[in-house]
Amino acid sequence: MHAFLTFLLLPFCLLSATTTFDQTSIVYDQTGSVTINEALEITLSFQPVVNNTLASGDLVYFRMPRFTTATYKMGEDGGAAGNNIAMGSVELSPSTEWKASWTEGSWCAGCENPYNSSMITLQRRDLNAIVDNTLHVVTIFKSNRIKAYCGAAANWNQLKIATNATGAFVEQPIAVSPLVGNGCQDKSSCNLHGTCDFCYNTCTCDVGYGNPSEIFDYVQISCAERTCPAGRSLADLPTHSNAGHGMAECSNNGICSRDLGFCECFDGWEGLACDRRVCPNKCSGHGICASMQEQAGMQNAFPLNNNVTFVHYGSSDLARNRSAWDYNIMYSCVCDSSWEVGLESGEYQLAEWWGPSCNLRRCPHGDDPQKTAANETNCEGVTAAGGLGVGKAGNGCYVECSNRGVCNYVEGVGTCKCFDGFLGENCGTMSEYGMLMGEWIDPAATE
Repeated sequence: MHAFLTFLLLPFCLLSATTTFDQTSIVYDQTGSVTINEALEITLSFQPVVNNTLASGDLVYFRMPRFTTATYKMGEDGGAAGNNIAMGSVELSPSTEWKASWTEGSWCAGCENPYNSSMITLQRRDLNAIVDNTLHVVTIFKSNRIKAYCGAAANWNQLKIATNATGAFVEQPIAVSPLVGNGCQDKSSCNLHGTCDFCYNTCTCDVGYGNPSEIFDYVQISCAERTCPAGRSLADLPTHSNAGHGMAECSNNGICSRDLGFCECFDGWEGLACDRRVCPNKCSGHGICASMQEQAGMQNAFPLNNNVTFVHYGSSDLARNRSAWDYNIMYSCVCDSSWEVGLESGEYQLAEWWGPSCNLRRCPHGDDPQKTAANETNCEGVTAAGGLGVGKAGNGCYVECSNRGVCNYVEGVGTCKCFDGFLGENCGTMSEYGMLMGEWIDPAATE
């Protein structure tokens, strides 16, 4: 069963508004998808316009990229080269009015239009010229073994027609041609979320549906399902001695919802690509959740550092000297404080709220009333925990319960229980009677 399609050509202006041909079309005898090495019957329709009469011996050229007499995918998968067919040797109808030759185009592996210079050339052999505005139809038989190397879209603008009758070789697009191949119909026409490559019958999916620029877990063939955002994977197999933590859909920390294109993150992970650690209990309302890169530039983040201006942890995810691959993946709490935290004058080396989720509050502090004449709250020259910074003049050490009691953290409220002989909110006062583990001692009761 042969399928023939014919459409009208809108005038195409050339050479001072002169149209060379009207009602041009190409029809192939294919039904559905073109198979490997399937020869086609090709029907050419064209109509010379006024003042462009074709006389005997005049030529009409049909440039047909992607058509060849070669073995299918010659040069890529092996096969035989195509051949030219001499003028008069092309089998066609009506042979009494026309003869033809076939010019085999050049193969170019990977180019957009292989066999770009392929061409059928018709020559008028009838002594009578074609009357102006008369539609002419020529059929090129299958026996010529001309086949489509790969597909082309319907009304493809690279199919051209020209003639030497105008005195110059001037091409114009052929108005109408059917689709060659199935146009990714076996892939649901890329589900309207991609572009079909008619040459290789493959889909190039839109962004969000498996575009080559994206990272996704499996090959998108028909652009039917959504892809999800990608991020660096915390747990994956290294690809080299110094290469790992590659990009992965949902960062391997969640499952992609293919219907909507969003990540359902595992416990402990958040973000569009599940690429960010969740801070414990959202820092309990007493701190901020910050990445390691952010904390590297915060003077109140631990460990304290005198030179936070020059620390750029993770400034580049490729460099390893002052950065790391997880610079914007690992997050933790930087706890609040009613006093300034840092190494400068007037700042203290500990924060008021502490703990992984900032749920604990420090007890009142003070100088140890018994230890030495020195002030234990003075942190000038004292190296902060972590060993990266030293307190400047006027910097303070926070001494909970003045070293003379135990802080009892209950529901975020710190209360000192003083040792024997010490009393006060911060256990900073020595007393003959004092307190016994936070309980007052009545002197009269001991007499």
